[in-house]
Amino acid sequence: MDSGFTQNQINASNNIYLLSERGYAKLLKILEDDKAWEIYDELVDNYFNMRQAIKADNKALVANKRLTIMEENAKTRKANLLFKVATGTASNSARERIFAHIATELTGEKFIPEIQKKEFSAKEVGDELGITANKVGRIANILDLKAEQPGENQFGRWAMSKSQYSNKEVAQWLYYQAGVNEINKYLSK
Repeated sequence: MDSGFTQNQINASNNIYLLSERGYAKLLKILEDDKAWEIYDELVDNYFNMRQAIKADNKALVANKRLTIMEENAKTRKANLLFKVATGTASNSARERIFAHIATELTGEKFIPEIQKKEFSAKEVGDELGITANKVGRIANILDLKAEQPGENQFGRWAMSKSQYSNKEVAQWLYYQAGVNEINKYLSK
């Protein structure tokens, strides 16, 4: 009751999250860029404004501030879960995409991960080397260039792409330049 919740709210809730000032700050520690700091400042201000509104017994302001804080806390919890998923993945490119999604979730701004390496489809490799995409795949299998799904290695990475012949997404191996070079060496023998 001292925390600003009514008995009905307490009874109707599966969970009520109460954070200390220190705990609240710790949840937000993954924020690092200027926009993130702006949001962090806003959240901290809202936290202290909420406490003042509770003391002043301004019910409408308390309800609005509580809703804002709950929404921001939900975003932070979601970002925290995504962060755990990202750090557990073996794929650097997947990790970068998840981090970009986290940044979008926290700031509301769209982030596009920067591609670190040029990637080529089997068709693009085949066109460059004068062979079919099917032959590129067979050579890659002979040379054991492909990592286990959903991983990556120095020769390329697995990605999900839309199948040309259906609406399904399928796993596709994308080649880095090192993979193209290995296939070209094989063809030169």
